[in-house]
Amino acid sequence: MSSLSALDFRKTKPEAWKKSTLNEAAIALYGEKKFSTIRKSTNVELIVPKHIVRDQYNIPVGIKSNIMAKSVAIFQDANPKALVAVFNIYDNNPVDFEINIKMEFKGTLFAVVEGADDELYYTRVFIDVLCLPCVTGTE
Repeated sequence: MSSLSALDFRKTKPEAWKKSTLNEAAIALYGEKKFSTIRKSTNVELIVPKHIVRDQYNIPVGIKSNIMAKSVAIFQDANPKALVAVFNIYDNNPVDFEINIKMEFKGTLFAVVEGADDELYYTRVFIDVLCLPCVTGTE
């Protein structure tokens, strides 16, 4: 398992937490120049439930990568704010951890790995979330 810690990115990058879209949040987190070089990688993997998720408040997400990483950021497009979490990875270790997240609706989850080479790598996956108020039409 990788050594994880969370710097207080809410203090160091406060604008990233206010953004509603992945691109806006990622640019606020990494800067426009660095984010413009991001590339999709098969070396970043998101492990999520393959079936419809019934508990939208407790969605298990695994993140794995053999890229020697400085940080990992998780974004989604189902909640009002796009940025979910940011972790610094000490000693430039590969990534292998699990977290639980909340998604109000079905949507796409994005993981961005900032490599020790200072490059950004990403992957994305769709998560189908059962939203009972959406089904019944009640709030």
